Amino acid sequence: MNSEAAVVKSAERVLDVLEMLSLEQDRGLRLTDIADRLGIPKSSATMLMKTLDARCYAARGPDGRYRLHPLFQHASGWVGGLHARLLHVARPVMAALVERTGETCFLGTLSADLQVRVLHKVVSPKEVRYDTDDRPLRPAYCTSIGRVQLAFLPPERIEAYLGATRLERFTENTLTTPEALRADLAAIRARGFAESIDTREVGASGVSAPIFGRDGEVIAGLNLSAVTQRFLSQHDSMRAAVVAAADDISAHYGAPNTERRKPARSELAPVAALGPV
Repeated sequence: MNSEAAVVKSAERVLDVLEMLSLEQDRGLRLTDIADRLGIPKSSATMLMKTLDARCYAARGPDGRYRLHPLFQHASGWVGGLHARLLHVARPVMAALVERTGETCFLGTLSADLQVRVLHKVVSPKEVRYDTDDRPLRPAYCTSIGRVQLAFLPPERIEAYLGATRLERFTENTLTTPEALRADLAAIRARGFAESIDTREVGASGVSAPIFGRDGEVIAGLNLSAVTQRFLSQHDSMRAAVVAAADDISAHYGAPNTERRKPARSELAPVAALGPV
């Protein structure tokens, strides 16, 4: 009985912290504030917040104050579950990927209106590197991390996206017609990854692989990006590295290996030979 009560009390503390942080999102809370409000020793509060930080429910800012993780800022309701677990699993994989390749890594999902939302990034340690603000939503059709997720949507959603989206030209390599993008998405489904070479910004290129859930649906995209000159000289190794890392994350979700490795069958168009993307 005492054990059951202790478990309930621990759950209450977690919920109390999340509720406190939601009310103090702008100002944030110091560790001593949290300990005082919960009536627990600072050492216990430290372990509690380290756990919430590791599981991506809370984050400690440069000012030393805790706030809800930034991914809460993009949600209309509870954001635990999928995104929090995804970040928990992906962060060490991404750190290892950057250490191995020396290039910048992004994790992103699609918003309800099919734009790319960056959940996490690990920036290259090199002085000359690719980096970008991870806060604003960005078009999916002109980024490899967006296209690798669009490619695995149901055919009717792809057609609805093509019919409703204005395909703006950012560079000479941006795909700007529904026919070209439809063929590109079919090719991505067949080969299992997407590449972008100067498609949104001249001088920035990258490769992305899909992350699959238990039921075989794509739940996110994993990306490696570099300055174009460096990407072109090592795109084979970058491609292999990001595909393997995405498979590792997919495995944590119980995605069958056969689903992750087999070429997808396209109901929209045959695989097309691609020019620069």
